[in-house]
Amino acid sequence: MKEKEEQGREAAASETEQRKQKTIELSRYLFHKHYCENDVEAIVSLFDDEFSWLGTGEQEYATGTEKVTAIFRQFAGMVPHCHISGEEYDVIGLSPDIYLCTGRLWISTDPSDCYLRVHQRFSLIFRWTKDTARCCHIHISNPYIEMADDDVGFPTRMARQTYDYMQEYIAAQKKQIAPQTAELDSIYNTIPCAILRMSRQNGVYRLITFNHAMTELIGHTQEEAEALDWSRGFCECVIPEDLPRLQASLDVLKKPGDSSSIDYQIRKPSGELIYASGINSLISEDDNGQVIQRISFDISRRIELEGILKRMSFEDSLTGLYNRNKFNQDMELFQNQPPARAGIVCMDVNGLKEINDRQGHRAGDALLQRTATHIRRIFGKKAYRIGGDEFVVIDTESGREAFLTSIEVARASLRQDQISISFGLSFCCDGKCDITRQIHEADRDMYAEKKKYYQQTGKRR
Repeated sequence: MKEKEEQGREAAASETEQRKQKTIELSRYLFHKHYCENDVEAIVSLFDDEFSWLGTGEQEYATGTEKVTAIFRQFAGMVPHCHISGEEYDVIGLSPDIYLCTGRLWISTDPSDCYLRVHQRFSLIFRWTKDTARCCHIHISNPYIEMADDDVGFPTRMARQTYDYMQEYIAAQKKQIAPQTAELDSIYNTIPCAILRMSRQNGVYRLITFNHAMTELIGHTQEEAEALDWSRGFCECVIPEDLPRLQASLDVLKKPGDSSSIDYQIRKPSGELIYASGINSLISEDDNGQVIQRISFDISRRIELEGILKRMSFEDSLTGLYNRNKFNQDMELFQNQPPARAGIVCMDVNGLKEINDRQGHRAGDALLQRTATHIRRIFGKKAYRIGGDEFVVIDTESGREAFLTSIEVARASLRQDQISISFGLSFCCDGKCDITRQIHEADRDMYAEKKKYYQQTGKRR
């Protein structure tokens, strides 16, 4: 009999311990559902048929399961996301079926919502029916709802704890973002594009900030750049010819999100002239004005390369005169916009094939280069090499007499250099010249002269 009584007591003690542990788990569950997840339905599902509640606020007191459930459902979406730490739980068995859980825990709001940290105290009572526990009482209090004993006229300690929590969070955030800030600052000052920001109010600009690449772009130190006049949205480094276009590119910025592009030139204090490409953007706008950002790149090398490529596409590599591509482009232009007057010269080197055959193509190339030197000196950028030994001059500027004189000078210069060339020419001044017709006319005369040359010399073509 005694053995059975002992086993009964041990079983009852074991059940009591299990219920105590379960009571702690349920208490913890309720707090996390309320403060961390704001899951009201999970909480009210544990309410007993008879229920009383004391909250932290002065007015937060109610009895009756339905009434308290209705109040709790008003909390849905209202409780800021919190973190729980420093949890302390203790359970007392008031009877075999009634358990009281008391304790403390720190409630800290997520700083993204608000700043608050309180050391909350609680009492929860659970009633067990068979293997199921239901909560029948909750009492929550913050120790500083009433002032601490050493507070005078204000809950100073609670305010200090909240302030300390906010400062801790700020310090943690600063520590977290410090490497990012340093990295962004490094990027900002080492990125190869020039960046500057200005504020604009009533049409007047004020320099806000700029990076190191901007000082390199304009050729000034940081102190010199800050002292420049930026009131028009640009400094005096921009060449005068580009100022109206740059001003217009800023004037079109009306609202945040607007942007404009502009290519312009900058003259550095050293006298060096560079090409820059800029993108203006209206970043933001408030009562203090508009914030405008300009990102600029030095495109001088690109402009130089484009010039080289353009020259290569239009320039004959052997003679330096315009090539067939340029000739065709200009002929299309003349066809669409006939000049008022035009002098045409078609030229063909005599005896080039014979020189190539006897002395080699190097000698032939040298002859063509010598010929081009004379043509370029006399006709400048009006001459084209359109074939192996064929040259054309299109002069839309000179009058008849000046045009004929230049041809005679060219003949004499070539003859003095012992270069034989056949000429054909055409001149028009009727106000709407047909360049194609004139080319055919001059070409026909040139071949007639060339034929005569070979007949007289007996040389092979």
